[in-house]
Amino acid sequence: MTMSNRFRGRESALRVIAGTSAAVDWAPMQRLDIGSIAVDQYSQTALVDEILHHALFGDTTRQLVTANAQFYVFAQKSRRFRECLRDADYICADGMPIVWACNSLYGGRVRRIAGVNLIEKLCQRGATHRLRVFLLGGRPGAANTTAEILKRRHPGIQIAGVSCPPFGFERREDSLREVLDQIASAKPHVLFVGLGAPKQEFFIDHHIRSLRVPLVIGIGGSFEILSGKLRRAPAWMQSSGLEWAYRLSQEPARLWRRYLIGNSEFLWHVVKSRLTSVSRKENGIVFGPQMGSAPIVIAGGYSNKSSD
Repeated sequence: MTMSNRFRGRESALRVIAGTSAAVDWAPMQRLDIGSIAVDQYSQTALVDEILHHALFGDTTRQLVTANAQFYVFAQKSRRFRECLRDADYICADGMPIVWACNSLYGGRVRRIAGVNLIEKLCQRGATHRLRVFLLGGRPGAANTTAEILKRRHPGIQIAGVSCPPFGFERREDSLREVLDQIASAKPHVLFVGLGAPKQEFFIDHHIRSLRVPLVIGIGGSFEILSGKLRRAPAWMQSSGLEWAYRLSQEPARLWRRYLIGNSEFLWHVVKSRLTSVSRKENGIVFGPQMGSAPIVIAGGYSNKSSD
């Protein structure tokens, strides 16, 4: 696999750093292509710094994807989902399997940035700037409880709105319009979408960009964890890549297929992708433009990787 330059455009802007404003020249971010998805190599601090600036001062919608092994498997099977991910402005590694694939198999420098931690850090940093956030989705009551917890933990954070629409709301014109109108009238800086993958990514791509919410993040089941409806794994299990096993122990009937079958599929696809890449290099076979060639434009930026 190749390392692709993700050009977001070099522009001089004010970035919020440690509560102060400083002039910065934005540089391209390198994205590591590991097969069906590609992952940014931000540290958590650098990512929060950049997305907070855009949330407060940006006038276009940027989408952030928190990817795990399930995303990889979905993307492997669905071209539509792969294209949706390629349109995203940021993709961080939410799961340790993605981190291991990037670093062990492809020699990257990717760090885990969990959706739960991202919400907390963004609200912590944004509180002094009265960051306005909207919480959409989650199980009944989870988003409301999360909103109250965020307000207590981070005084100054503004809850622009909370909505937990019924299952399938996006397929009915009246309920979909009601939710979109709520978001539009609330004018949040940040929209957290907890509808689960791939539904939340499709929803953001199809319906939210036109609302010009500066920053939209798909956060899966983070509301359930932040609200206390689900317990999070101990830190040692998170860092060792066993958080999935802890989740599975809490909801075996719902999650066994995702983790036991999905994780095996992920491993197979990543190893196969790696072996194919090595085989091509050994035989001198080159596909598509290489590093140093003119970048190919894709939605939201540029890449040296051609689309399929």
